[in-house]
Amino acid sequence: MVRNWLMVAVRNLMRHRLYTAINVLGLTAGLAAALLIAVFVRHELSFNDRFANVDSTWRLNRILLINGRAPEPTASQAIPLAPALKQSFPEVVQAVRVARVREVVRRDGDSLYQLFSAVDPDYFDIFDWRFLAGDPASALTQPNSAVLTVATAEKLFGTTNVLDRTIELGSGITLRVTGVIENPPVNVTHKPEALIALSTPLPSIDRARDHWNWNWIDTYVRLAPGTDVARLEAALPDFVRRNNPNAVEDEGQGDRNVLTLQKLRDVHTAPLSDDEGTSMAVITSLTALAAVILAIAAVNFVNLATARASMRAREVAMRKALGAPRRLLVLQFLGESLLLTFLSGLMALALVEVTLPLFQDAMSVSIDPAYRELWAMAVIVAALSFALGILGGLYPALVLSGFRPAHVLRGNSKGNAGSGRLRTILVVAQFAVAIALTVGTLVVLQQARYASSQQLGFDKDNVVLLRGADNKAVKPKLAALKQRLLADPGVIAVAGAPWVPSDGAETTSAYRRTDDGQNVSVTIRTDNVDYGYFEALGARLLAGRTFDEKYGAEAAADVPSGQRMEGRTASALLSLSAVRQLGWASPQDAIGRTLLYPQDEGDVTLTIVGVVDDLQYRTARDRTVASVYQIDQGQIGTLMVRIKPDAAPAVLNRIDALWREMVPEVPIRRQFLDERIEQLYALDVRQGKLFAAFAGLAVIIACLGLFGLASFTAERRTKEIGIRKVLGASVGDLVRLLVWQFSRPVLIANLVAWPLAWFGLSRWLEGFAYRVALDPLLFVAAGLGALIIAWATVAGHAARVAAEKPVRALRYE
Repeated sequence: MVRNWLMVAVRNLMRHRLYTAINVLGLTAGLAAALLIAVFVRHELSFNDRFANVDSTWRLNRILLINGRAPEPTASQAIPLAPALKQSFPEVVQAVRVARVREVVRRDGDSLYQLFSAVDPDYFDIFDWRFLAGDPASALTQPNSAVLTVATAEKLFGTTNVLDRTIELGSGITLRVTGVIENPPVNVTHKPEALIALSTPLPSIDRARDHWNWNWIDTYVRLAPGTDVARLEAALPDFVRRNNPNAVEDEGQGDRNVLTLQKLRDVHTAPLSDDEGTSMAVITSLTALAAVILAIAAVNFVNLATARASMRAREVAMRKALGAPRRLLVLQFLGESLLLTFLSGLMALALVEVTLPLFQDAMSVSIDPAYRELWAMAVIVAALSFALGILGGLYPALVLSGFRPAHVLRGNSKGNAGSGRLRTILVVAQFAVAIALTVGTLVVLQQARYASSQQLGFDKDNVVLLRGADNKAVKPKLAALKQRLLADPGVIAVAGAPWVPSDGAETTSAYRRTDDGQNVSVTIRTDNVDYGYFEALGARLLAGRTFDEKYGAEAAADVPSGQRMEGRTASALLSLSAVRQLGWASPQDAIGRTLLYPQDEGDVTLTIVGVVDDLQYRTARDRTVASVYQIDQGQIGTLMVRIKPDAAPAVLNRIDALWREMVPEVPIRRQFLDERIEQLYALDVRQGKLFAAFAGLAVIIACLGLFGLASFTAERRTKEIGIRKVLGASVGDLVRLLVWQFSRPVLIANLVAWPLAWFGLSRWLEGFAYRVALDPLLFVAAGLGALIIAWATVAGHAARVAAEKPVRALRYE
């Protein structure tokens, strides 16, 4: 019996090649898309699973609360926090700190930058990397010890046999290699290149060891089994007040920090602004998109199967007349459905094998091999094919098996072809989803373009960033280096700063306005900058002037530790938002006013000499914040060099040569500011392109179904068309008749899709401080595009059938 069913199924598929091709193509595309998404989602949900203690490990996060600003969550913490936390709470089994530092490594007379993770000795109890050499229990118990990954060992020494070998840092410190670990897999959030003991006396770490308000490291804690995490979180505010000498309780006195705990397993799928990850919202959206694409393919199958029902009415009637029970007919048609979906599944598997590398390149991800092995993908596609075959084939099987033999064999060959209303509803649903996806994709791409090209407050183009200006070998030569750079005819301006827009770092300070009898205290971002900073950035001056050495001492004089600063004065610039926050009426009104800048050594009086436009230091998801700018040439970490656009290649070569000449012991680390800013939006752009690709695929699959449905509908109306032609209807009239039949569902689909898309996109755009307005023209364009595609899909069939000679049409059937 099964053999007979299989033969009948294969004959039917071969006889109706158009039906078979449309269904196989649609199902193949749908299954391939769903498989790609399933592989990606499984990979994203697997992050950090490889660690044995992942379920008991939490990351300590911090929510920064500044009056007048939205809460800002971050993972950065102060170095003294972890030991105090472990001492205060017995349920904290381990508290591990991870500080990322970039150091110059000297090797064979050459030098290169190497990223190190400075960690506590019990780091390997939480992150249990597999050791190829060395002992994890003692590897990092001593200062100046280092553990390398296989890749880093081969990069620095050309071999992995490196135990007890030494690494010389540019700072003069020598590290001893005490272990070699595996290369981290791609599905972990913390991927060390090299590990060193946190007790190693590196200058970048030593200056922050005892500072509670210097937040820049990650802190992970392992909790005892059965710990009440909610109770522990509730006790953290009191812990901060007891241990942090600078803790603020009253929000009017300055910025406050609220500590929270986040599962290590959730770090990748609930990323903070300074994390790399894929949010659960994106993962859920992709999963829903896969389900939608599969549903559209299933709808095609249902529509085409029920539309073809009349062609199989006699077959069903004969089988029933010969004694076939309905359940066997249902099984037969379900079997045909499963045959079609499994054939499509095999083709989808082959398609994914070819396109997966392209998918990874487009998304800039590297999927763990365990989640893209052929057998694993085969299991997924088999499950999807089975589910799609049953869900998509069940209704047509019930319709086809429900024909009445006597009714059909008396001459009504159409039997019960299923509800035409249901087919219309399914077509409307298909195109409503396709239109909504198209609108969503257009808005996502529009927002990504807008965000990366928004009004930043400065000119991001043609600015070269020279990192490492705070290196001890560079600092003594910094002034001379700046002068040599300024002497280059292709250089417009040079200035330094601790960080630049796109870095995300920030310092806040309390200021008091004391003029006009005011005693207003506010917490504002503080940027210590160099002379020429605003000229290098191309920032817009709104009032007053920028910093200029010709005006004498613009900065508060450096005061040795222990000496008082009362009576010291300095100049300052404000951003436009700072003017408003401090209560002055306009930028011009702020010029000449004074602010009190409280310091441990005494208060400094700042005179406002200029106001600049707000600068966007982060992304369009964050509002620009009020800033106070002061001169401090002792904290320069990055040099910004604005160059002439028409001389870029030659100037870059001269910059590189000058750096090698002046500081040959430090490798140059050069970036472009516009590229750094583009990186901030790279994830949004990639996700927009991904949704665009799958939304386009959904539209194509929907149109394939419409193409097949139009073909069968036109064929079934052949006699009607012949009669209409005999009665004088032209080809154009007949084409318009058939096209209008399929235009109505698409027009109705627009009415369904537009409000749904508007609601969903409005909610999504709320996550951006600076966002595009929803343009009704985008909705109209998407709907019109769907209508034009539907017309193009149907018109060919309609024209072909309408052009037939009436005599042939009247002989039909």
